[in-house]
Amino acid sequence: MSSRRSAGIAGALLASVGVGAPAIALGAPDERPNVLVVQTDDQTLADLDVMPNVRSLITAQGAKFTSAVTPFAICCPSRAAMMTGAYPHNNGVSANFPPDGGFVPWEKQAKSSVGSWLKDAGYHTVHIGKYINGYGWFNKPAPTPTGWSEWYGTADPSTYQMYGYRVNHDGGQTRFGVFQVENPKKYQATVFTNIAQGVLRREAARPGPFYMQVAYLAPHVETIPLRKTINPRDVDMDDTSQSSAIQSIPPRPHPIDRNKIPNLPLDTMASPNFNEADNSDKGTYVASLPKMTREDIQDLIEDNRQRKRSLMSVDRGIARLIATLKATGQLDNTVIMFMGDNGYMLGQHRIKKGKYFPYEPSLRIPLIVRGPGVTPGTVNSSLVSLIDVTPTVLDFAGVAPTGRAPDGVSLKPVLTGQSPAPARTMLLESGPQQAPNGDTLPLFDGVRTPHWSWWRYEDGSEELYDLVNDRFQLNSRASDPAYRRTRAALIREWQRLKDCSGAECQVRTTRIPRPARG
Repeated sequence: MSSRRSAGIAGALLASVGVGAPAIALGAPDERPNVLVVQTDDQTLADLDVMPNVRSLITAQGAKFTSAVTPFAICCPSRAAMMTGAYPHNNGVSANFPPDGGFVPWEKQAKSSVGSWLKDAGYHTVHIGKYINGYGWFNKPAPTPTGWSEWYGTADPSTYQMYGYRVNHDGGQTRFGVFQVENPKKYQATVFTNIAQGVLRREAARPGPFYMQVAYLAPHVETIPLRKTINPRDVDMDDTSQSSAIQSIPPRPHPIDRNKIPNLPLDTMASPNFNEADNSDKGTYVASLPKMTREDIQDLIEDNRQRKRSLMSVDRGIARLIATLKATGQLDNTVIMFMGDNGYMLGQHRIKKGKYFPYEPSLRIPLIVRGPGVTPGTVNSSLVSLIDVTPTVLDFAGVAPTGRAPDGVSLKPVLTGQSPAPARTMLLESGPQQAPNGDTLPLFDGVRTPHWSWWRYEDGSEELYDLVNDRFQLNSRASDPAYRRTRAALIREWQRLKDCSGAECQVRTTRIPRPARG
């Protein structure tokens, strides 16, 4: 490692606690655009209501996709899909942990992902924050993963702590605070933003474009560090609990946001599928869920407030990053993408908290883009996916992928007003996952079209919804004889896509018959 690069890395971390980073010599300009990707964790579309900077600085200046989805609504597969442009069955990541997911299988194919593709093409690639589940070691630095020129990745399990987390970087590992002490200078979102600002300032003085991912934890739950689940010598784990189970708490907001929105109602309670009265049309697992109690609902109300409070520091961070881009003369040539990894459920269909199941609140994510050539103030209702993000980035950068063709399509023509998004069928996939209470969740496979959603569980139960006329998914039509032809056409779409690769995944949706009228 060169002394200049080591100094730059150390400088970025010092900048996170208020010390300036060293400058890098000027060089020849490069016309290719920079790309800044900001990603949150478990954010819903409704959560954008508490993010005025996102709305004014990105949405109003760019394009908002109102029907963006993930192919599988859990953390690791969603992020792998985003960074590869590929469905789980092609990128090898279909769960949060090995052998079906997590960092080990991810790293085996990381050369066919956005960081590697752009780095090989001359981009300076930077990652800050949460990465792929399972990255990092207890109390010692972990190597920089494949594809990154500059690296500030949080080490699991401390990733899920707003305080007391560890950041790996090329010069080692730095711990920020302790879990129990709410020190605002060590708050995770604040530190990530500080590091990112330091990178942006240095990039203004460095020749060549950059690609930077900033992955905030909010509004994901925090996990409480427990002694019995880890190496007892790990100084991060200073809780005295003797329980061996992983426990979580709602995300703690930055201290200045702690008492905001004290009377905010739970937005999902206005949906007719909240604590759904009759779940008998759902798959076996969901149909067996009991109705939520008054205490359950009160917990959700407060959890929702905490989730939204935690996003307020992210929103301020985005304003700071955009201000830094503007002050350093980089804003006009930077594509900025704001997105979630997956949605989140808060009481819909009696699911208290979480995602996984392919209902709309789990699948749908924020996806907003501004940048050179993007028409400001655009709202696009086309069905798009996380697998379209990397093809879009590569298209803006003028870089061709190698080793594997993405399954998604570039949205640049849509964003720049050249052509509409194709009406495609999106594949729904799943992999091994447990519920917070330890239950093994049922596997499923299916498809989502602009009009329909269908999936089948491993026990053979199915769900089918007309999303135009039943957007809250109250009435599954899977066993309705009138929808026999509709169901058969959707199953054919799934059979066509379940093993698709590259261009095979990009074919427009075939005609789906409407139900027979009696």
